[in-house]
Amino acid sequence: MRIGVATSGLWRLRGAVEMLAGFSACRFPHYGLGVDAIAGWGHKPTSAKARQLARRRCIPYVAFEDGFLRSVLPGDTEKPLGMVMDRTGIYYDASQPSDMEAYINRRRSVGSSPEVRVAIEQLRCSRLSKYNNATIDDLSGLGLLSADRRERVLVIDQTAGDAAIVGAGADSESFDIMLRTAAAENPAAEILLRVHPETMLGRKAGHFDSDRLKSLVNTDATLERCQAEGRLRLIPEPVNPWALLEGCAKVYCVSSQLGFEAVLAGCEVHCFGMPFYGGWGITRDRRVPAPPRRGIATVEAVFAGAYLDYSFYVDHAAKSFLDFCEVIDFLSLSRNSLLSVTSLGGGN
Repeated sequence: MRIGVATSGLWRLRGAVEMLAGFSACRFPHYGLGVDAIAGWGHKPTSAKARQLARRRCIPYVAFEDGFLRSVLPGDTEKPLGMVMDRTGIYYDASQPSDMEAYINRRRSVGSSPEVRVAIEQLRCSRLSKYNNATIDDLSGLGLLSADRRERVLVIDQTAGDAAIVGAGADSESFDIMLRTAAAENPAAEILLRVHPETMLGRKAGHFDSDRLKSLVNTDATLERCQAEGRLRLIPEPVNPWALLEGCAKVYCVSSQLGFEAVLAGCEVHCFGMPFYGGWGITRDRRVPAPPRRGIATVEAVFAGAYLDYSFYVDHAAKSFLDFCEVIDFLSLSRNSLLSVTSLGGGN
């Protein structure tokens, strides 16, 4: 059986597509003829034609995406170690079912296990995230106002046009509302505004560039006071996400993966969209109602459904799968090697 690969970026990963889907991969043919399924990047606008064609031909559309433990560097210089595959929908589109929801619901029914708790602890101790090129591992050198996490709030930006924003039922205005709400609800706290890694590298725009942030401050008395008192702080520095999360008591996000890592770090998480971890009772969902397909689940069930059941970990060179422990070790070693080279002056 053959699966037609709809994009050049996914064609570069055709070996992983074949491993995950169990099909023989080929270039996407005209009109989708001669294939048994079509592979594309999630539910991004670039995959719309492929999805429409799959529906017309009554063959499966299989969505692929980067996983939650992707690589050391952002961008496409490295193949993703973590990938997800979804035959039903895609995890960041809350408007329809996904394989991830099914996995989480299944985990809800069986309860937690020592294996899951160990995996969560491994993730926390490794301090790994989707991207892992941060060179600052603590907040001590940032000149923050307090050492007490209860006096700090983290607001998480995302890149403009991120499909996970629309999929979560949010939009650009959601970020403005989120920042205003964080300032209003925490009138004495320091507000840290975290810039996305790809925005820091100049690859993609975020929602809080200097002009927009200035406009928000000038039109909101609470934000204006917050800035005047030195409590509004942009964080463009390459700080490890876990250091930020462990240094803040509350986190405000739209649909960023960091929101779930914040749950794992013990933060109170406020969501202004409906991300994959929203609607399960582990976050405070502020603006978008939970899909009726979701119910109360434990943190362990959501983690296991997302990181252990839904995600695949691939050694592209060896053309083999890695288990969760192996990918933690693999990424940790790769990160440490990069940071070692950088500290010796060999990096850019």
